[in-house]
Amino acid sequence: MIERLDHVAIAVSDLDRSVAFYSHHFGLNPYFVQSGRVGPLRAIAYLRSQQGVLELIHAPDRTVGNGFHFCFVTDDFDAIYRRLVGEGVPVKSDPHPTAAREPSEEGWLRCVFSGPDGEEVELRGPGSNIMSS
Repeated sequence: MIERLDHVAIAVSDLDRSVAFYSHHFGLNPYFVQSGRVGPLRAIAYLRSQQGVLELIHAPDRTVGNGFHFCFVTDDFDAIYRRLVGEGVPVKSDPHPTAAREPSEEGWLRCVFSGPDGEEVELRGPGSNIMSS
């Protein structure tokens, strides 16, 4: 029986830049870095959130697939959205209503930001219908 999802991994071209991006903008905590060659990879960094782990794989010769994304949930969509925009994180998809997969998600919004290597970072949570500036 599967107990939980352990982590999501993405290939990045500049490990330090991506660690800084996810730490600063999304509050992820780097807790383990494996430097040097790791098989065919150059290095790996693990960043922890309250609910899971993002693994950043330094593999500059790999690209993130078109449409690849992962999602963070927030309890204050409006504030987090405004902060990220204010910090210059590129918006790929403006805030808009999203389907409630369960009753607790009624009235939620979603938007998509661009990560350093073109990965899509979705943000979901309860908010008012704010529009991007």
